[in-house]
Amino acid sequence: MKIAIIGAGPAGLYAALAAAEKGMTADLYEKRRVGEGIVCGECIFDSLRLMKKPGVGLLRPVDEIILQGRKPYPFSLSRHRPLWMLDRKTWQRDLARRAVDKGVSLFERCKITSDRLRSMHNEYAWIIDASGAPSVTSRHYGFAAEYFKDFLVAHQVVLAGDFSALWPRIKVAFFEAWPSSNQPAYYWVFPKDEKTANVGVVCAARKRLDQKTVNLKRRLSEVLKREGLTETAVLETGGGIAAGRVLPRLVYGNILLCGDAAGLTSPLHGGGIDLACLSGVLAVEAVRTGGSGVAAYEKTVKGYLRERTALEGVTIGKMRRMTFKQFDRLLAGVTAKSRRTRLITGLKNLDMLLTTLQWFGTTKKSLDWPD
Repeated sequence: MKIAIIGAGPAGLYAALAAAEKGMTADLYEKRRVGEGIVCGECIFDSLRLMKKPGVGLLRPVDEIILQGRKPYPFSLSRHRPLWMLDRKTWQRDLARRAVDKGVSLFERCKITSDRLRSMHNEYAWIIDASGAPSVTSRHYGFAAEYFKDFLVAHQVVLAGDFSALWPRIKVAFFEAWPSSNQPAYYWVFPKDEKTANVGVVCAARKRLDQKTVNLKRRLSEVLKREGLTETAVLETGGGIAAGRVLPRLVYGNILLCGDAAGLTSPLHGGGIDLACLSGVLAVEAVRTGGSGVAAYEKTVKGYLRERTALEGVTIGKMRRMTFKQFDRLLAGVTAKSRRTRLITGLKNLDMLLTTLQWFGTTKKSLDWPD
């Protein structure tokens, strides 16, 4: 079987590795060089506790996250789900090297146009589109607007400075004054080491972002001033969008969407590396089993996401309905060291408690992850 994979991000690279290990002939197309154009906090949150620990490119596990409301609240998220800090460029280039070693043909600086996609229909048995949002397939079939119905938009910088006070932890801080319609909204400081960090702002948008009300570049400048980072050297800048929901349709003829192209990013925090890797493996397994596997692909992907999506939906709802004082009280309660305090907070927020218990208690079928 000969397949094409569009995009050498996490989804495309995991699909390529999985395809090679299943004995398929795989061509992997990347519009840049592998590892270029990354706009990301570079932190993997294994939300379903399914992934293998990353290899080359792994900087460290993250044991503690600081949730900043009116004051900082330390939270050991790693007790519940793995959290890893990466150097994504190194990680992705190593994944690409491994894929090529296994027989995958890699074509860098090769942009797939609509005309090229049309010709690929006849060249390949299946096409896995991991080209990001909006995807190559969406431009060809005219559904790019799906990514902008409910989405997150972010702006970030990579800084060189002194981050030893925060490292090896990471920080997420919530804004006190922000329109409820643009929640969730927050900024992050993710140190890669003691001297380098990704710092960015993100908020939700619906159909479009009103730049007069919410100017992310200006807000990021305010964040840098607040964090005492105005004198640090800016190494990189970037921005982009992440779909706030999985797309209603993931299969178009012999094309399967995965990763960001499928809208598999968190509506709460915009992360999606774990889901991208997962969907790449699931897409290969689907095409390997033929028509029946492909027909079930969309249902399979959404089944993996159900519990996590429910919890994130409850959390977003609270961010939109609560005052900042109420949300700060919620942060204090869920991160409290006292079990009694956490229980009382849960009983006052039964919707969050029940969806959290369901999420933590769900065991997903293990996958045949590529080596």
